[in-house]
Amino acid sequence: MIRSVYILGQEGDVLYSKEYAKSESKASLVEFLVNLVQFLKSMDLEGKTEFMNVSISRIFFAQRELFTFVFIADKADDAVQIEDKMTQLVETFMKDFANLATAKQPLDGFDSKVDEIAVTMVKVAILGFAGVGKTTTLHLLRGETLPLVHDPTIGVSIKRLPEEVQNANIVLWDLAGQSRFSILWAKMIANAQVVVIVTDSTLENVLRSKKLVTLVKDEVPEAKVIGIANKQDLPTALTPERVGQILSIPTYELVAIDISYRDRLIQIIRKSILEGKAEIKAA
Repeated sequence: MIRSVYILGQEGDVLYSKEYAKSESKASLVEFLVNLVQFLKSMDLEGKTEFMNVSISRIFFAQRELFTFVFIADKADDAVQIEDKMTQLVETFMKDFANLATAKQPLDGFDSKVDEIAVTMVKVAILGFAGVGKTTTLHLLRGETLPLVHDPTIGVSIKRLPEEVQNANIVLWDLAGQSRFSILWAKMIANAQVVVIVTDSTLENVLRSKKLVTLVKDEVPEAKVIGIANKQDLPTALTPERVGQILSIPTYELVAIDISYRDRLIQIIRKSILEGKAEIKAA
């Protein structure tokens, strides 16, 4: 996923920037990019997009005339796809916005063009039997007020995550867990990049959930599958490690009614997306 986009002028002045992920060291990054612009003055990229690895990220850069274009992306991203996106960005900017930038005029309309190029659609399906806390987990992820009364999902609820998960336009599919809806599960998880199987951490429910793991691996074998051992605040809860052993998938603890778990859960989702992309790339 593209984490940020920068366009710099000939002297390293930042003409445009957009962050899709919060950065704790933006000043250092901008300083690095300014130095990169100066270094590239001595090189001829011949219109190509190049990249370098830095920590957990990969910096893609290209030059056209007086402008340097930069994408900060994850190492798990497919380099060819990012290069294609860079080409789109460069062509769009040079055609419709380069003259405005040279004249130091506002780049009206450019921001939406960047979104069209940089934002990635990711489908995350939340699957589990009735009453395990799927919808509460969804509310937690979205930073919404947690429900005081259980209101079972009928069919499927489709929501989007906020910006904390970078520029992935993540669509969460909260699938009804009642038995009468099980006929829809295979269809609803189609094309999911990540499937989250939620259990209530009781032995009975975890054993039942094994068939959900089988379903997912049969229907969407390329999806990253993780388990969420919810209701860890209850005395009868199995540990996440034990739940993971039974389900044979990576499993994480959760108390979906506790807002303090939100940041951790967002990072788990993000990590799963990146790992899933890396596994597909390596296959």
